[in-house]
Amino acid sequence: MIQDLLIKEGGIQNLNTPKPSLITKQSVTSQSEKENNPQLLNPTLSPTTIVDGIAVRFKDQKIQDLAEDNLPPPDEITNELEAIFGEKLVFYQAMGNKTHIFHFQTSKSGAEVADLIENARTLPSIDQLEADIRVKMQFIPNDPLFDPYQWSMKGQAQGYIGGINATGAWDTTQGDSSTIVAVVDTGINPHPEFADRLLPGYDFTVTPYVPGGSDPGDWTTANECGDNQPAEPSSWHGTHVTGIIAAEGNNDIGMAGVNWNTKILPVRTLGKCGGSLSNMVNGTVWAAGLPVSGMTTNPNPAQIINLSLSGKGICPSLYQEAINRALDQGILIVVAAGNNQEDISQAFPGNCNGVLTTVATNFNGDATSYTNLNFIGSNQSNFIAAPGGDGSRSLGIISTTSTGATTPEGFGYDQQIGTSESAPHVVGIASLMLGINPELSGIELNSLLPATSRDFPAGSVCAQYNNLCGSGIADAENAVQAATTFKKYTLIYEFYNSSSNDYLLATSKAQMAAMNRGEAGPNWQLTGNLFYAWSGATNGAQPVCQFYNQGANSYFYTVNSSDCSYLQSINPTNAVADDLWTYEGISFYALAPINGACPSSSDPIYQVYNQIWVNHRYTTSIEEYNSMITQGWLGEGITMCVAIVSV
Repeated sequence: MIQDLLIKEGGIQNLNTPKPSLITKQSVTSQSEKENNPQLLNPTLSPTTIVDGIAVRFKDQKIQDLAEDNLPPPDEITNELEAIFGEKLVFYQAMGNKTHIFHFQTSKSGAEVADLIENARTLPSIDQLEADIRVKMQFIPNDPLFDPYQWSMKGQAQGYIGGINATGAWDTTQGDSSTIVAVVDTGINPHPEFADRLLPGYDFTVTPYVPGGSDPGDWTTANECGDNQPAEPSSWHGTHVTGIIAAEGNNDIGMAGVNWNTKILPVRTLGKCGGSLSNMVNGTVWAAGLPVSGMTTNPNPAQIINLSLSGKGICPSLYQEAINRALDQGILIVVAAGNNQEDISQAFPGNCNGVLTTVATNFNGDATSYTNLNFIGSNQSNFIAAPGGDGSRSLGIISTTSTGATTPEGFGYDQQIGTSESAPHVVGIASLMLGINPELSGIELNSLLPATSRDFPAGSVCAQYNNLCGSGIADAENAVQAATTFKKYTLIYEFYNSSSNDYLLATSKAQMAAMNRGEAGPNWQLTGNLFYAWSGATNGAQPVCQFYNQGANSYFYTVNSSDCSYLQSINPTNAVADDLWTYEGISFYALAPINGACPSSSDPIYQVYNQIWVNHRYTTSIEEYNSMITQGWLGEGITMCVAIVSV
């Protein structure tokens, strides 16, 4: 079937380079058609790999003979290894190749033992030593194009050092249908790989704006986009981007996207010759579920927005404002760095604040020939690398497309390269994380994705120059593991009301977003002070009761069960009144301080009280606590202890 489809629809093809306009797509033609079959790199020990022990073959023939009889080596030989690993090694068994297997007292991560294993290999008694790693089956989809072309979905363990290791993540999750990703682009045409998961979108390239979001084609005639500009066929760019994110895997046709279940929201803002800033602003705001003048508010707000596009210059204030409004809804915005071999500060939205900017890497995990990079030390807050493809056809990024030189005639698959392709790889990973942990906010995803990225390969340009290409190569398995770990925690957001001088804590992503939409009244703003609490009664954490006083418009939080019971007892009907505290439930979990101090594994929360405003504030900063006391607030000391979280 797939062979017939490729023949019928024109097969795998590379499209021409879009000519620049105000805002353009960021896919480009392959730089070379020369076939260059790269050598797969030997896999190295991943930091997240579970290591049960070591497999050792000793040089001494007598010790090898002991292995053949399934007997341990002499104690003095074992002691050398134990001195390096710092613990008693347990002889497990011998193997037929004259190798002894030793187990650790408890299994360890690759990060814990990588250096120790390298040191052990230098012992003069050692012939060969390998980590005895925990092997698990990786889900390899049956899509016909997966093995020939989709290097970008594979990982370092399979020898594809430039890939995102989606195969490692698919053992845990293949995505969830509750996740919504907006692709703000040329529109998206229905394709068998994801057609049943397209949500109702909007087209911002026409006046007035209309529902839809499909791609009628962006072909141009000669000189239509400027003097001496040649005619160009339709790019089907948004459809290509969408396939990388969301093509269904293991369906026996075509290729596999990163997330096989996520829903896609098409937002058309690019057309012939590119797109306008005003359409980009309105499209981004609408995708976030926020009101746009004269339009019905989007009933399916995105949790992630993909912007595989770029315009020259600084981030326009109008666009930054739109991005800020979307970020305030807990959304992650992933953008292409641009394809001009410039510093990332020279192109927006990659240089806008709060976005996660993606630079493009090649098969070997190094910077591509075209990508924008951090040449001069940009102030841009966060950027990461992901496969964009480079060189020959076999090293591009294959994805879904429509066919037809102008208007859509059918569907197929083609290869393109560019930072437009790197961004949806990261978006796909983020959507897998939300499938595991939907409470993760854009703030968290923006930090976790770089934190879980893999180091660039030694000797690469990206490795030689610190932060040139970002934090590392996005890794789906690492990111999904982090999302699972973070289910134990709740991110707490502090708000301040400038008119009432009140503080409150938003204890979920949804509450934070509602506050930013003004649903709790005017003048509430995020302070930027955040902390992690526990999401349940783990590690000895206890419930934190939340109370509200209508008269003072004030919130009170306590981990002290006696205080919680007392406040409930004086308002047994839980009535809402100006002179009563209303119990609103358990907001999060924290540790109770012991003798006014917190355990070393937690952070203290300092509580201050304003008698005039009848308001409390809770902060992890001792400097902020002392400053509030200086301003006349009453210091009440450490009242709870919250989580210290690291990846």
